[in-house]
Amino acid sequence: MCPEPVNLESALRDFRSQRPVLVVLLWTTLALTLVEYLFLAGSAAHHFPQLSQSLSPGVLAGSWSAVSPGTTAPWWGVLFPWAWWTFGMLLLWVLVPWCISRGQRFTATQIGLGFSNTLRKLPVYLLLLALVAPAVWWASSRDSFVGTYPFLRPQYCQQWCWAVLLGYWAIYAVQFFCVEFFFRGWLLFSLEPRLGLAAIPVMVVPYTMIHFHKPLPEALGAIVAGTVLGWMALRTRSIWGGVFVHVCVALGMDALSLWRGGSFPNQFLP
Repeated sequence: MCPEPVNLESALRDFRSQRPVLVVLLWTTLALTLVEYLFLAGSAAHHFPQLSQSLSPGVLAGSWSAVSPGTTAPWWGVLFPWAWWTFGMLLLWVLVPWCISRGQRFTATQIGLGFSNTLRKLPVYLLLLALVAPAVWWASSRDSFVGTYPFLRPQYCQQWCWAVLLGYWAIYAVQFFCVEFFFRGWLLFSLEPRLGLAAIPVMVVPYTMIHFHKPLPEALGAIVAGTVLGWMALRTRSIWGGVFVHVCVALGMDALSLWRGGSFPNQFLP
């Protein structure tokens, strides 16, 4: 048997033969890299040092008590780093994948944005929440958890209040929509026609990797959660159950961390 030629023509031919899968996986790799290096909350200060200093000096200093006396900032300015993070995810994990899916002739329903089957399976998602709740409660007592959560800490704020916390939770919830759309929606449903159920572990690999900054139990749990939510997404043809579970768990972890620290706000507005 003659060896296959190694040249530009053969490379282009191979690419064309697997173009739908290659485009999806290559964009997944690029999008994960760009978010990691350009759009994490901590990178906002690097890209916008003056704006960050004027909006969120408490975040830059690590605590409002470390900010220079006489400094003021708008109450909502502390949200800027996490708004930057979520903006990047909306751009790279939602908008661009949506355009790619349209170019590949997928409809919104075909990449998991339909609702109807989710409502019928809502009891199953509620059961998943009930099963996860004890693990979340246990994790909230660990030092690694307390050292990680909440991302937005009360000491970052000049005046810690419910308006800041609820604004942050809204941004946080949008971020989890981006996660579910990217992994359990676009990536999973784009690969399914070629890979079948094998699309689930292919999706779970990068999904687990974005948890490498988190405590080890959470990173290990992401393998299980990603697999279960991926299978449920394929069965219901929808991401919305996963969005519901993910947001409930994430906000629950945030609330538990604040409760254990006695750090809930005591006023609505600053």
